[in-house]
Amino acid sequence: MSLLPRALELRAMSEYWLGRHDAAAKSCQEGLRVARAAGQHATAGVHLGLLAVLSAVRADHDACLGHVAELGDTAAPGSRPYALAQWALGVLDLVDGRYADAADRLATLARPGTGRGQVLVQVMATPHLVEAAAHDGRTARARAALAVFDHWAGSTASPLRRALSARCHALLAPRGSTEAEEHFDRALCLHPADAATFERARTELLYGRELRRNRRPRDARDHLHRARQTFVLLGADVWARQTTVELRAAGESVGTPDRQAVRLLTGQQLRIAQLVAAGATNREVATQMFLSTRTIDHHLRNIYHRLGIRSRTELARALG
Repeated sequence: MSLLPRALELRAMSEYWLGRHDAAAKSCQEGLRVARAAGQHATAGVHLGLLAVLSAVRADHDACLGHVAELGDTAAPGSRPYALAQWALGVLDLVDGRYADAADRLATLARPGTGRGQVLVQVMATPHLVEAAAHDGRTARARAALAVFDHWAGSTASPLRRALSARCHALLAPRGSTEAEEHFDRALCLHPADAATFERARTELLYGRELRRNRRPRDARDHLHRARQTFVLLGADVWARQTTVELRAAGESVGTPDRQAVRLLTGQQLRIAQLVAAGATNREVATQMFLSTRTIDHHLRNIYHRLGIRSRTELARALG
């Protein structure tokens, strides 16, 4: 039996926890190909389930549902592929605001303390369970799962996992309390600055939403702007749109890009243009996109030429 599919599964999970979602998806795709070639159908199902989760986390509904449909009846209830598919569908419920459905689905992956079900999958899904339960108001199951997650995060000493733990505690703290704010601040301090930018942006979004709902729109806008900037940079369009909605609710006038301008630019040029239009300097854009300042300068000149404009002010106007 080939061990390569299993090795690729472990690598994909590691990449997921490092915030390298694209790399994790590539590992899963390769693992799926090798597992199918070796006739390892159960392992192939795990890779399909992981691909569904990765798509759901990025709010790519079509890709997620496609992977779940491909699993079909091969994912028997109680199996790891089935649990991964349920995790993915629970994340889509969360994305779409079906919080009760998300909490119910995610809480059934395992029973903390008994060892029944797919405990590892439940542990990995706990941040999504807590977020859904915090919205739904039924937090008992989420607190039980979080206790297990906290033990795991503490034993691994991973800054990202500890950041997610702090975020979960912030969501379960009394709304508007100093406790919630302290946990959110701790989460942002723990999030690695050079990795896992997606989860950091999710924390910024949730913190900004909490501050806005507590009638602190000015404080909320700082977090929401950073979240939106990162989502735009990563091409996470659904999350960027949700953050835009929060910004508008916080009193910020945020437009949508002009469609003609969008059609004239490549994907990379559009991300650079949106960051610049949002107020980032060329050096800040270069840092976020892991490019040189000279490369950003070159792209910006091409952007100006394609859109027939001459300044950052005109660029902001062109992108709405």
